[in-house]
Amino acid sequence: MTTITARSGPGRRRVNLSAAGRYAVIVLCGLIMALPLFYLLSASLMSQHDIRSYPPHLLPPNVVWHNYVEAYHFLTARVILNSFVFSFGILLVQLVITIPAGFALAKIPFRWSGAILAVIVVPMFIPSNMTLIPLYVVTHQLGLVDSYAGMILPIAGQTAFATLLFRQFFSSLPPGLIDAAQLDGAGWTRTLVSVALPLAKPALAAYCSISFLTAWNTYIWPQVIAPDHQHAVMTVALAPLAAGQYTLMSPSVGMAAAVISMLPVLVIFIVFQRWYINGVVGTGLE
Repeated sequence: MTTITARSGPGRRRVNLSAAGRYAVIVLCGLIMALPLFYLLSASLMSQHDIRSYPPHLLPPNVVWHNYVEAYHFLTARVILNSFVFSFGILLVQLVITIPAGFALAKIPFRWSGAILAVIVVPMFIPSNMTLIPLYVVTHQLGLVDSYAGMILPIAGQTAFATLLFRQFFSSLPPGLIDAAQLDGAGWTRTLVSVALPLAKPALAAYCSISFLTAWNTYIWPQVIAPDHQHAVMTVALAPLAAGQYTLMSPSVGMAAAVISMLPVLVIFIVFQRWYINGVVGTGLE
């Protein structure tokens, strides 16, 4: 009988010190990255005098919750609603387009599928600023300026990344699942809805997080296509604060408005973070 002894001595101490050093670096990097967010939250609760004081306060000497009331009145409920309509509208339209497209490219054999995939992927390498003027001209000719449809549809048509993401995920599904559904008499639509889609939760959560975050932070297109206040989103409403146009407003109120605009994205990421990580890992490019 052989006896296994635990490794000890200088070698194990070096391993422990190396692991502790790595964790210390990770924690330090996390603290550095979290510091701006922490100060944003702290500054949003300061008074106008405290936020302008020198040296600056890391924590609010006196918590001023009324900043959030003023920030809400500055943003208005309509602007917040517009942001949700814009972001969820883009997300839903893209899902309706890209899920069937990704499944077809992954599992339905047809001629020129590789060429079609290449054509779909090419727009990913074109800077968005180059397509801004053509998109505006087409949207104007369709009479969709200053409308939700004009804000949503041109951006929702940018589906190259999502199509590639879902195509890679569906390609990783075992062929036996698709064959079994075909033997049971299921068509391609039923196979997608009943077999492939329930297994695509990680990819769905990953893309929903990415798409919602991207749409929520979009500024140029909503500003160009719908500059009126009736269709303004939060990025457009907050932009004058960064330019210093509202000098009579306390910077802490602007910080509170920024926190309000950040909360939906933060909540969605926290809720879907496990699915997001699994989706990104599970849909890696082959």
